[in-house]
Amino acid sequence: MKRLALGILVLALTVGGLPGAALAFDEQAVLICAFRQALGELTCKEPGKYSFLGIRDGVYVYNSHFAKGFADFYVQINGDLAIFSSRVWHGRMPSGRIIRDTGAGCITVTVDPLPCSSFKTARCCGSQ
Repeated sequence: MKRLALGILVLALTVGGLPGAALAFDEQAVLICAFRQALGELTCKEPGKYSFLGIRDGVYVYNSHFAKGFADFYVQINGDLAIFSSRVWHGRMPSGRIIRDTGAGCITVTVDPLPCSSFKTARCCGSQ
């Protein structure tokens, strides 16, 4: 009887995992998503209009059609701050706080959205 109970316990822990264990998530992929949403808030555009180009020297680079042509947008991480910049913004560099919820596998980037933005939250989640 004890062996049966032990076997069920081992099987439950193997299949269900440990109770309360945090989910592992790909933080970089979730950051890419959250930064894209924040850019949408900062420019009143759909986040899907921003193409992620890659990471250069620790800076996340996006591209989108802006004004009369295509422009690059940059996101640099400094501690728990995300600093957004682009040449088309002529020196304007808004920032947002990065809030990591590792237990839920989510990242929120809080920015002050423009009044024209239909998006109010830059939050993405993911797990592996």
